[in-house]
Amino acid sequence: MVNIDYIMGLLDWNKSINDQVKGIEMAKDVENINVFLQPCNKNYNKNVWDNCAKILSEKTDEELSPYLVELLEWLQDLNWPGALCIVNRLENYVDDTSFNLAFNTSIKYAQALKDEVWESNLKMLKADN
Repeated sequence: MVNIDYIMGLLDWNKSINDQVKGIEMAKDVENINVFLQPCNKNYNKNVWDNCAKILSEKTDEELSPYLVELLEWLQDLNWPGALCIVNRLENYVDDTSFNLAFNTSIKYAQALKDEVWESNLKMLKADN
């Protein structure tokens, strides 16, 4: 059985590189990848996002498809840990149908929130695809 708290502890950027690599490797056995979508609690937040992005970037389009909107939310601020890794992964996303649906949903969210930076970041990603 996989202990997600143990893995998340290893993913912390304050841990040694060896521990972080071990956490990334162990995360390959986690089936419910939603735990790596920008976790935000008192123990695991931006301190694990970079490694969470690395884990997610290794997943297939099929595995990522249910979480595309959440992945696009990562683009709200390209200075966030892992954001550029997610951008790179999404630039290689092949399934146009699911991507376009998530993209259009995210654009609507950004516009409703009047988040011009996020909207611009989304449009930049679409221009690259």
